[in-house]
Amino acid sequence: MKTVWLIGQKVGHFLAVLFLSSFFLACFLWLSPGSPGRPVDPVAWDSAVVGETIVCVDSKRCGLLASMPEGEPPRASATIDGAAVSEMSQYIKLPGPGFQQWFTVQFWGGLFRGDVGQTYSGDDVLEVVFSGARHTLPIVFGTLLVSVLLALLITALLAWLPFPSLRGTIKTFLLVFSITPVFILAFVLQSRGVLNIGEVSTLILGACVAALCIGDSNLGEMILQFENELRNLRERDYIHAARLRGASEFKHMLPGLLLPISSVSASKVAFLLGSVVIVEFLWGVPGLGDASLDAAEKGDALLLVTLTVLITGVVAAVALVRDVLEILIDPRLRRSSEDGG
Repeated sequence: MKTVWLIGQKVGHFLAVLFLSSFFLACFLWLSPGSPGRPVDPVAWDSAVVGETIVCVDSKRCGLLASMPEGEPPRASATIDGAAVSEMSQYIKLPGPGFQQWFTVQFWGGLFRGDVGQTYSGDDVLEVVFSGARHTLPIVFGTLLVSVLLALLITALLAWLPFPSLRGTIKTFLLVFSITPVFILAFVLQSRGVLNIGEVSTLILGACVAALCIGDSNLGEMILQFENELRNLRERDYIHAARLRGASEFKHMLPGLLLPISSVSASKVAFLLGSVVIVEFLWGVPGLGDASLDAAEKGDALLLVTLTVLITGVVAAVALVRDVLEILIDPRLRRSSEDGG
């Protein structure tokens, strides 16, 4: 039961992070010029009623409709603070939704219904987000998988090599090479015409994975972390006992390696989701990075919040998997919970 309780706590934390991140961004966007609460819907004059219909002459001034459109060009008026304010009918809008209605009913309710709304360009928001995720998430998780496997392989090779000087030379070369920024690696391939820009192919996606895997010290950091963890594991008593019995050291070290692998993976996902914008931009991949830049340039609040929920959800989900693995693998967490309870 303690294990189930601990996992339940982590799931609750995951949901809280997902909700609060979208809430704080929504509050920030609500106060911005592109606020989703600003008046945008035109007035249906056929059904409007003087003295009853609330209309807005701009983003801040709203009041009861005082007169219907008249003249050429047609103008209408609204009673605001006891005075009649006239404006051309085409610029008079209906009031936008309140924050609570927009955030809870329209946004989160729309997520559950599968219909959040439309972007400024008239496209379905969820369709834009999922279309970008089909390119970005394979790149991110493909990079993560390749980086972890490559770092583990290199760490095992360095541990096996009998010559310390050779190990140091190889490790130094890898660390120096890994410092190369992602945008330089991507730009070199792009400027040399190695890959055709504008067509999302398997080769393009593979190049994105390769650049993210090697660049920005991604691979070098993993090698250092895994090497340090392997060194610590070898000093454990149960590994010494397994070595004396002639048992497989790798089999006994594997559970201990799962925890640092999951921790490194959880910390790298957020980094990769930020770096992927660079390779997507340089190689014309229509992913989440391209959608985020477009939403930021146009001030599309609805698309920005939806992208935030997806990206935060991916990062928090990976962290949740790491926490669950720690609870299942490390009995000390369950014992500390029982002692504290």
